[in-house]
Amino acid sequence: MTNKKNASPERLLGLFLPLFLVIILFLAAFQKQRWDTDIFWALKSGGWIFENLRVPMADPFSQTFPGKAWIDFTWGFQVIAYLFYTYLGGWYGLFILQFSATVLTFVFIYKNSRIFTGAGAWMPVVLLYLVFTASQARFFIRPHIFSYLFVSVYFFVLNLHREKRDSRCLLVLPLLQVLWVNIHSSFVLGILIVASYALGGFFEEAREKGLKADASGGLKTLVLVAFVCPIVSFINPYGWDLVTFPFVHLGGENVEALSYIGEWQKVGLRELVFYFYPIPLNVFAFKVLLYSTALLLAANIKRLRIEDIILFFAAFYLAALYGRFISLFAFFAAPILSSNASRYLEAYPAKEKNWGMIARLLNVFLAAVLIFDFSFVWNKSNYGAGVKEGIYPEGTVSFIKKEGIRGNIYNEYVFGGYLIYNDIPVFIDGRTPTVYPPYFFWETIVAETSSRWQRLQKEHGIDMALVKTKADFCQRLKVLDKEWAPVMFDDVSVLYLKRSAGFDDIISRWEIKSVNPCEKDRKYILPEDKGSLLAILGELKKVTGYYSSLGMDARFARPHRLMGLASMALGGGHLEEAADELKRASEVDNSPYAFYDLGLALSKLKRHDEALLAFKKASPGFNKGYMGMGLAYYDADDYVNAVKYLDKYIDMERENSEQIAYKTLGLACFKSAKFDCAVKNLKKAAFLTDGHKELADIYYNIGNSYLEMESYKAASLHYTKAMEEEPEYKDVLRAFKGNLKKMGKKDEVLEAVPYN
Repeated sequence: MTNKKNASPERLLGLFLPLFLVIILFLAAFQKQRWDTDIFWALKSGGWIFENLRVPMADPFSQTFPGKAWIDFTWGFQVIAYLFYTYLGGWYGLFILQFSATVLTFVFIYKNSRIFTGAGAWMPVVLLYLVFTASQARFFIRPHIFSYLFVSVYFFVLNLHREKRDSRCLLVLPLLQVLWVNIHSSFVLGILIVASYALGGFFEEAREKGLKADASGGLKTLVLVAFVCPIVSFINPYGWDLVTFPFVHLGGENVEALSYIGEWQKVGLRELVFYFYPIPLNVFAFKVLLYSTALLLAANIKRLRIEDIILFFAAFYLAALYGRFISLFAFFAAPILSSNASRYLEAYPAKEKNWGMIARLLNVFLAAVLIFDFSFVWNKSNYGAGVKEGIYPEGTVSFIKKEGIRGNIYNEYVFGGYLIYNDIPVFIDGRTPTVYPPYFFWETIVAETSSRWQRLQKEHGIDMALVKTKADFCQRLKVLDKEWAPVMFDDVSVLYLKRSAGFDDIISRWEIKSVNPCEKDRKYILPEDKGSLLAILGELKKVTGYYSSLGMDARFARPHRLMGLASMALGGGHLEEAADELKRASEVDNSPYAFYDLGLALSKLKRHDEALLAFKKASPGFNKGYMGMGLAYYDADDYVNAVKYLDKYIDMERENSEQIAYKTLGLACFKSAKFDCAVKNLKKAAFLTDGHKELADIYYNIGNSYLEMESYKAASLHYTKAMEEEPEYKDVLRAFKGNLKKMGKKDEVLEAVPYN
């Protein structure tokens, strides 16, 4: 017989939601490396430590500050990551590490919540979802994920001691503190948490027994552990320097350097606290936790615990101070909220039903959003092990290594970790400001003008430069500084070599002269003459051929996209090549821009069905995709749909709409006998047109539209304008007038055509 109670929807929901969260944690961990370059230098540092059986006391990776004193404050994490990477399948090993750490973290959040029985069965699950939603943006393989684990374990142990009166569990905290201090500088949070509980325990006993009463054994043990934790923090290879590192790192002149790094910037107090909308989702979850915890603390004012107040405000202060701590706040709020919800509902049990209903609805909402956010359809290109295509300078770095290029490189900040991973001494990387002084970091940011760049070159002997394709600096080196020669590029980077630095052989073989490898935006201006286009095509074939010889051709989209655009500009027999190259680019890039380019090439080949499919892939969230669909429908003589999608494009782009959209919409309206629509859009197309022949054609079609509307004077005016722009239209109008006579049109129609 079926147990109706066990089969109830509430019971099933209680089983499904935790299981679904485990799946989401799996998907969060099983994603290609795309978030951060720090894991690359961390792996290299972990390998160095493992091989040398000691931590680095000086920087072994940079060319700018080699041998400078370095406190490698996450050395323990680096060794762990290196071992998982080396012995458990490379990036799959890092996936195992991240998944294990995050699952353990949420297990302890759940177990902590279960300590408090008064809050009901719904509390642990809703907390799991809120914490994950608030912190999921920070779930990538870096040492801070161990901070979340340690915080959750500390709260669990301390609450177990407080609620179950089990002092033995406290003895594990000093051991955990030794691990934490050698894994991440957030170990100071462990000291704060234990000290807060010790202070709270002291005040609670004082309130119950009076100040003269002897402390209980449990409180004595807790106070002892609170004193021991800071002391055992000195059990690390750097001693005092590592213990004081968190305060030095976040103070003094380092503050300015950190302000340029995204994760160390503030979110704005107004947005963080007072804007009530569910986007971004992590900030929404933060607000739910913030206000729920604050309300419960206020509701329990008579039974308030000192440690809850201290830790709540400390975590909120950190979240308001730096954006990276918004996630951390959730791991503090969850146990505080759990504890206070339990005590509140024990005092007011009748309210549990209402709060339980709200919690379950919130759970379902968050689960639904997470299903969409982690959907394979929406996010499928991110899943897998290894490095995601188009994020790191894989092509240019492979070129440096294969060609054996050696020199003092200038690299973008975000490329530094990847260069270290590939055994290339770096100019700068993500260890700012632990290795690179704040002043040096500032220099690299402002060195944009020619004179500043010259100073930087001279000071550091720079003879190679690896820069972003989208950086203004890339364009300036290509166009304005003839001392630098671009020799290779991929989707994200361009490699320049200094002509006077002894790279003559490589420059003579690989210099990119005709192609502009930089990319300010997706627009690429091509020359009109055939000779220049063929030269561009030749250079691009050399680039793609090189990557093909390395087996890396399928990883890069941009060289193929540029080949496709150049071939499309040449036209004729090059159109098939254009479609093939743009198809290859779309397979890697998978962006609306890539599909739009492919659609244009297919349209020129009259492959209308394929073009329409490409434009449909481009259109979601990309306005020009709708324009492409309209053009494709027009070419396929489907004027109703052509009008529909061109109208949609123009409505979205408004004054930024392209001339071809107005012109084609006007012609489609004419074919659909919507002559008012034709005149309106063709006039706009005429205003945006510069070429005389095309302008004459537009005026001619405006005249035809007016003629159909029996506005003969306006028709005659625009026919005249057509002849003024292009005298050959006299022959067009003569033939047109002849046809009208054969059709037996009345005199007023014939008189509207100004040819005699």
